Amino acid sequence: MRKLYVAVAVIIVAVLAVAAFFFSGKNVDPRALKHETSRWAVIEDINGDQIAVETVRNDTWAELVQMRQNGSRLWVGSFVEAYDNLWGFRFSPGNLTVAEVTAEGLQANIKYISANLANWMGQLAYVSARVVDVHSP
Repeated sequence: MRKLYVAVAVIIVAVLAVAAFFFSGKNVDPRALKHETSRWAVIEDINGDQIAVETVRNDTWAELVQMRQNGSRLWVGSFVEAYDNLWGFRFSPGNLTVAEVTAEGLQANIKYISANLANWMGQLAYVSARVVDVHSP
């Protein structure tokens, strides 16, 4: 009878561990993280939504890496352009910017931009984000 209780306890713990993984927000749809270069970062907005960002500027890359290291939340954004990922857009890598403050009318979140692409396409947009991962060759 004791073996039965142990077996049931092990099964319950395993089920809870699997559930915790799937509901923790760490199981991000890989389509959200589509990118073109070998140097890219993953930002997460205030709702837990994630998107890959890339930059051609070394100073912006250094800011993204620093955000990852210190866990800070800043405004990350650029011009919104159409892109074949989960969200239907990306921030233009040519002028990706990290800022402490932005104009309120430029502030949004990833899901809002995605749901209103016609209004945001070609426009500047910033999301309050933290960098959760960086990838560099």
